[in-house]
Amino acid sequence: MAEKERTPEAAAPVEKPSKAPRRTLATVKVLKVVKEAQLAHGLRHNDYQLYRQYCSRRIRRLRKNLKLIQGDRKNFRKKEVTVNLLKEERFLFIPLMTIERCWAYAMQLKEESLQDNRKKFSMRNKLRKAAKYVVAFEKLVEDCGVCDARTQLEVQGYSAWLQGTVLFELADWSLEWDKPVEFFNKALTIYSKLKEAVSEEESEVYASRLQELEVKLRFCRHHLGDKMATDTLLAMRGSEALGDKLDNLLASARERQASTLSEVTWRGRTLAVKHEKVRLFLLNEGLIHEELENIESADKRVEMLDKLLMECKDALQLVRDDLKNDPTFKPRQQVNEGPVSPLHFLHTYLSYHRLNLTILRNVALVDTYQKIISGEIKVEDGKKAPKLQDLVRLQEIIIQNLNEITNLAGLEDDLQLKNSIEGQVFAYKAHRCYFVAESFVKMEKWAEALVLYERTLAHISAARKSQLDASVEKNLDKLSALVDSKKFTAHAQAILVSETAVPNISKLSLKDKKMLINRLDEYVEDPGLISNHPSIAQVPPHMLSVPCKPLFFDLALNHIDFPSLDDKIETKKQAPAAAGGGLTGLVKGLWGWGSKK
Repeated sequence: MAEKERTPEAAAPVEKPSKAPRRTLATVKVLKVVKEAQLAHGLRHNDYQLYRQYCSRRIRRLRKNLKLIQGDRKNFRKKEVTVNLLKEERFLFIPLMTIERCWAYAMQLKEESLQDNRKKFSMRNKLRKAAKYVVAFEKLVEDCGVCDARTQLEVQGYSAWLQGTVLFELADWSLEWDKPVEFFNKALTIYSKLKEAVSEEESEVYASRLQELEVKLRFCRHHLGDKMATDTLLAMRGSEALGDKLDNLLASARERQASTLSEVTWRGRTLAVKHEKVRLFLLNEGLIHEELENIESADKRVEMLDKLLMECKDALQLVRDDLKNDPTFKPRQQVNEGPVSPLHFLHTYLSYHRLNLTILRNVALVDTYQKIISGEIKVEDGKKAPKLQDLVRLQEIIIQNLNEITNLAGLEDDLQLKNSIEGQVFAYKAHRCYFVAESFVKMEKWAEALVLYERTLAHISAARKSQLDASVEKNLDKLSALVDSKKFTAHAQAILVSETAVPNISKLSLKDKKMLINRLDEYVEDPGLISNHPSIAQVPPHMLSVPCKPLFFDLALNHIDFPSLDDKIETKKQAPAAAGGGLTGLVKGLWGWGSKK
């Protein structure tokens, strides 16, 4: 009844002037408002459910304060924000928070779909609904005529970003990677202009959004076949600001690709892959080599390889659990010969990757340690500086891993693999000899260092007889050039040491020359040591007088006169009656008679 009474009053021409200018609302900083709400309510830790609940509560408060409640508990009457209802800027937050709630719900369902694949359909519906709402929000701001230019530009950029994000998420199934590019380019242009127009404090929010847009644009172009975009995308992965976002983006894309990987072919055998974790690891392993080439920091490479090794460990455990039901697994391990089952060969395939990744990780550690020892990189506070012995130990671990590859089940008779592994073993033995030689150089043992340098060159020549990878061949070329220069330096130092030592020994007369056993702490090159009569030690040794063990005799007691103690001794005389009462005294003592109380 109240609505019927207000309607004619509102329609009266006297109280509602038709040509009155509409007032301009204050500026709504859409991106800043959204970012502050996201960081304060869960998205700092990627908790989309918490943020969705916050959006629902805020919408409820706004509708209650603005008296735009949609019915009561029993009856629902939908009330949307229209042009006629825009009395103040708070009305714009209702459609904005509604869009954010749909988007947050979709991201929540995306995470839950990893456990329940059916939730992907609900996620797509929520994304489409968010895109529908943001188009209506953009039209509302344009038609109302009460928002200033910055608010309209903010809403247009927000709408372009959200529509592009929706198409980006749906492109994994539709494979239409060209559609998000148009919206991302529009959002990139708008936010670039806004960044230039705002203050330095506000520009950080726009800079973060621009970085996110650049990553997604390159990702779309990568799927469209742009090689330059792929290289740029991999180079951006090492950035601290974009590393986590790009890793999450690549991880979600690879999880969808792994769902289609059902079998692999290796060494002429086709193996079925059932577990999703095994598929995901094989997909990541196939792409990591190209990514490692574009990362210059050895620490970043070690971090990536450690993460992938953990995935490999989990995949191996899954296959090992399945092998418990394989009756041929344990007998084949004991005999090390005979046919290998497909599941057992898949275990061999994963073990092969594990050993290879461990070798790559140790090679990256060697690169880091060499730079620290040479002074190119400073050691972090609280960490122990590496030594040459650590480099030798890493090379020994690499050689051990290479030898383990040839002993894997099913690879014992692979001559081509053995030839390749043998060449790599010689290559890393060459590096090991080089580091041992460097440790002798630090101790100024030039002769030993010279011998090890020669051994290094011999290992390099033996390694080149086998078929090697381009990277290993390149490292051997660098090592060979380095050893050639250092070999001559060690040779010259050894000659200088010998020339300074020979005159000193020649000046000594026969009487002054000490035997070797008497000058072990002195280094003098004595040619007589390699002759037929070396002066090493006196055999038998000279007799030396040794004092005997002394004997002690206590003779003082015989010469001591002790004092007389007769005056202090009391002589007791026995009473004659005591002898006659022996029996009576015994009886009295036995029964307690005569005792004193």
